[in-house]
Amino acid sequence: MESYENFKSRNAAFGSYYIPTCHEKEMQKCYAIALQVEKNYNEKFSKTDEPQIGDIVEFADDYHVYKHAKITEDLYGDGKLCICENGGSWTDGESFSTSGGAFVRKDKSLLQYAGEDFNVVWTWGCYGVGAHQGIYFPLKVRKWIIPYEPKNVKRSIINFKKNDDGEIISIAIENSDSCMYSVMGFNSMAAFKAWAEYVGYEYHMENERGYSHQKVLQKCWTETVPKPENGKPIKVLANGRIHDGLVVTEEFSVTQWWGNIYRPHATYGTPEYKKECDEELMLHRKYAQNPMGV
Repeated sequence: MESYENFKSRNAAFGSYYIPTCHEKEMQKCYAIALQVEKNYNEKFSKTDEPQIGDIVEFADDYHVYKHAKITEDLYGDGKLCICENGGSWTDGESFSTSGGAFVRKDKSLLQYAGEDFNVVWTWGCYGVGAHQGIYFPLKVRKWIIPYEPKNVKRSIINFKKNDDGEIISIAIENSDSCMYSVMGFNSMAAFKAWAEYVGYEYHMENERGYSHQKVLQKCWTETVPKPENGKPIKVLANGRIHDGLVVTEEFSVTQWWGNIYRPHATYGTPEYKKECDEELMLHRKYAQNPMGV
């Protein structure tokens, strides 16, 4: 179990809606409950080398890698392990109630031991069932992995829009974990291919769609967040403006950075303001949905 001080910090809002009101005596009682739940769990589920309820599993499907999925109670009764991709569990250490989904079934023979991990669970505190009466704490559990090939995971999807003549008129990239939201758009195949080649975005085609094992991200450097040192210069469209940004390419991601730092602008209505607007409009027309300016 984590230390009492960590437990106290984790459950600071116990008994109210994110307003610390819990007294020391109450928190001590809650900590004792957590210790008892941990003891119950270890006595019931930690006497075998096989995967158990509460254990952590890392696995992947076609579109996502789940680093912290959890083995849950048997929801299907077919003899396979039930695993929750992104959920949380209530437990008294002997029984579990898990929500959050989605739930998948896996044969336990697929799992390979990968060490230890922590599963943050919750139970009712010293006042029993009621609003804001839950307490949260980590159980030390085993971790398992179902082997997968990271480069086979489709972290981003490329959609091609055609006109009535079958010509591609726009391209949009969507990360597979952000449904219906385009992270990059291009106004031509030439613009898309020039960008992909420059940044090192790898993709393949399947049934008129493109897929990549790389996710496309956008981040800012600020006065407190440092500018990346290993990026290549690129034009980045963000907040309605074209910025002199940087792109950093890694094995499973392409991240476009831009500087989100305040800079003064000319006064509205002045010649300087009109010149500034004209320059920004020119940049927008050239680089919006065409970051290489081809």
